[in-house]
Amino acid sequence: MSQQSNLEWKQLESDTARIVHGLFRVRNFIWEQDHRIVGEYGLTWGQFTTLVELRKAIPLNRLSPTELYDAVQVTSGGLTKILNGLEQKSLVERVDNPEDGRSLLVQITDNGRTLIEEVVDHLVDINRALLGKSLSNQQIESLAGLLDIALSELEV
Repeated sequence: MSQQSNLEWKQLESDTARIVHGLFRVRNFIWEQDHRIVGEYGLTWGQFTTLVELRKAIPLNRLSPTELYDAVQVTSGGLTKILNGLEQKSLVERVDNPEDGRSLLVQITDNGRTLIEEVVDHLVDINRALLGKSLSNQQIESLAGLLDIALSELEV
């Protein structure tokens, strides 16, 4: 081992490097856990995110396919596959667009709404417990606030 490899590498010890590295590691723990839990409910990650976007849609929990694939960030072909799977499970339905008779909207069903609310509640509880292993409620609130500030600048 060279003497140089024993020297401190100041950049990797900086607050910025520690924050970025920590965010990636925490994200990886949560990502693996959340994907596993979503799978336990019989959903793929794409189906989960699609149901979340439909549940958030105001006022009628429906979106056009274009709005959906923009929100879920998949191709139109990928969205078709996701929607077909969700339709087979009776979690979404395609309904006539009242503003344009030539197109359809995708709407979450009552079963879909119930399921996605249950999954999200489960994920929130599990993630709260995961973070609560090492952080107090006050620290979690502070971290959430700091991330909100950072994201507000990045997502402009």
